[in-house]
Amino acid sequence: MAKKFMNLLAAMAFIGGATTLFAQEKAANTVLGTLMVQDKNYSLKHALAYETTMDEAERIVVVLSGQAISAEKLKEARAEEKDGHDASFNRPYLKLEFTKAGELSHFSGGAGISFMSKGPSQVSAELKSKDGRVIGKASQPNETEGNFHSGFDVHFDVALLGIEESLPAAKKPGPAANVKPSVTGTFKGNGKEAKLAYVSAYWREPFSDKPSMVLVFTEKDHSKDKKPDFNAGFGRFGSALIISLHEDGEIFGCEVVHSAHSKQGFSSVGQIKTDNFEFTDGKVQGELTTDGQVEVFGETWEVNLKFVAPLGEIPKEFQPADSKKPEEDATDKPATKKQSTERSEKATTQPAKDQLNVKDLAVTKDATDFEYKAAVEHVLFKSKSNVKAVCAELAANLKAQGWEKEDSDLITPASSILKRKRGDAALTIFVKPENGGSQVQIFTEGLSWEGK
Repeated sequence: MAKKFMNLLAAMAFIGGATTLFAQEKAANTVLGTLMVQDKNYSLKHALAYETTMDEAERIVVVLSGQAISAEKLKEARAEEKDGHDASFNRPYLKLEFTKAGELSHFSGGAGISFMSKGPSQVSAELKSKDGRVIGKASQPNETEGNFHSGFDVHFDVALLGIEESLPAAKKPGPAANVKPSVTGTFKGNGKEAKLAYVSAYWREPFSDKPSMVLVFTEKDHSKDKKPDFNAGFGRFGSALIISLHEDGEIFGCEVVHSAHSKQGFSSVGQIKTDNFEFTDGKVQGELTTDGQVEVFGETWEVNLKFVAPLGEIPKEFQPADSKKPEEDATDKPATKKQSTERSEKATTQPAKDQLNVKDLAVTKDATDFEYKAAVEHVLFKSKSNVKAVCAELAANLKAQGWEKEDSDLITPASSILKRKRGDAALTIFVKPENGGSQVQIFTEGLSWEGK
């Protein structure tokens, strides 16, 4: 199968049991299994079986996971598989791929920051289809030799979704649950423990056109603060961890603030994952882990937390544009179409000689120490202002120059990202704190670099 690869996955075994229920199905899905990675157990409470197409061949996929799989995620997975990719799911999960005849052709899985994907060389497996369900099992002896330790033993009896069938749309979230926020676990910086005792969850602007939320973990109580995520980033509540993520548990922002670090705070996306994450019944809960110590900018940190916090439905102002009411879309469509047409006409009729030169790009008034890297079309400069102030000034100056938002801005004291588009030109702007001020790096596309 195309584009299969294997990263680190250690000590993997499945034991125990759990059950789940598919919407609109009378019979319960039975799942027997617990995933163990590096001596840590991950309960697999949900199951999904569906028909799909891989490399132009029909397949049956069975996914055992720690959280329910959404209709949107299933649609994305099928699209990726049709293009020859190995679709993954929110961790922890085990994905078994069978032929229509019931032979295992491939399996993959992941938990924490570990992932594996390989063929069925040492696997014993079987799958039978009956009355719209699939019943089967798969096992591999636990391999303890070499760098990769893995093994599993699973049994399942689940409803099968046909190639044209999908899951029902997610139920609209209700009001926040009457549940007390709680957080337990470890948060270390340079080997020193910080006690995160408070957690809260809030909705924020959509990111990548998806609903997005913020989790704020702090040593001191931040419940009465109007901007807890921002102020926690400056250490106002002691050591803190600020996580930006989608409602399916996918993290796109991580700000680490620890009293043992020499730096005030830094971003560490990619080093942290959610496990057993769920947003249901007016609350968000799950686990955050780095699977041990990681190093960033010369500082070490690690986290292993379990949490629960109340969170209600998404406020109207934080809903993605395509999820708003039909009448709102209908009202907006004519104007949006006209504006898009006008921009398109301007872009196609704009002569190349009128292309904006990089030296004329709007920046902050106090910008200094410019670096123009023509080979990669990057611009760097510095400002004496803090990250928030620099982002605000850049946003205003670029808007006046005709640049439009391409995506929601991600602004935190430790690291910020802005994306802008103007005709055929595009900017991706990174702003980070440096020596009491800020450093700005702009990745440009479609600008003229003549004279640089």
